[in-house]
Amino acid sequence: MKVSKKDRWLLAAFLGILVFACSYLFVFQPAMEKADALEVENMQLQGRIMDLKNKEANQETYESEILRMEQEIEEIYQLFPVDVREENAILLAIDQELTAPLKVETITIDALVDIPFGDEMSEKETADTSESDAVEAPADDFSLKSRKMTMTYEVSYEALKRSVKNICQQTERMVIDNMTVVYDESTGLLRGTMAVNMYCVPNQEGKEYIQPNFSSVLLGTDNIFGTIVIRSESGLLDLEDGEEGGDDDSVQEVEE
Repeated sequence: MKVSKKDRWLLAAFLGILVFACSYLFVFQPAMEKADALEVENMQLQGRIMDLKNKEANQETYESEILRMEQEIEEIYQLFPVDVREENAILLAIDQELTAPLKVETITIDALVDIPFGDEMSEKETADTSESDAVEAPADDFSLKSRKMTMTYEVSYEALKRSVKNICQQTERMVIDNMTVVYDESTGLLRGTMAVNMYCVPNQEGKEYIQPNFSSVLLGTDNIFGTIVIRSESGLLDLEDGEEGGDDDSVQEVEE
């Protein structure tokens, strides 16, 4: 088959267009896309370099602020005891009973639990953090813990206000978690429940647990049968010696 000169020119032009199209699609366009990606990456790196230079210029300021914050954190830790035990919760209930005053009916003391600091970063957020921006958190043995003491009580309105104020004035770190109060028509008093969270920070260097002083708390009783004394027993003679007290100073006891 004979191909004319015109057809050969058309075929050559078509092949040229095909080569140009293939070169554009498979060589030029990928190269341009790669160049655009490199340009974007270069701009990001330039911003990162400027940020690092700025941090380097302010390194002394950052270091001094870190030292100041560490000292502030240490001072805050010192406000907390190293432990809160069941005896501390019992002593608080006794103090409330004497200070308000109120009548404590029951006490419930929970176990010591950990309290997380703020909102913790999720695993996904941690995974998405780039390696260049990741900062290793310093090791810290300190942890905030709390023990909840819940008591039910009977109290007047004025004594209830005093009991709340007494909690607020405690030197140890604590807070009223919740409180409920209802009026008792049979007694004219208030009956309620108060839950107090008592906080501590264990493992503080150079700080030890201080056992509370129970010397002011009455322990036991001389009246084991729970009788009510009608008159004063002072000045009575010992009956085991065969001596009798006067008729006017005699004491009667009534079983409860």
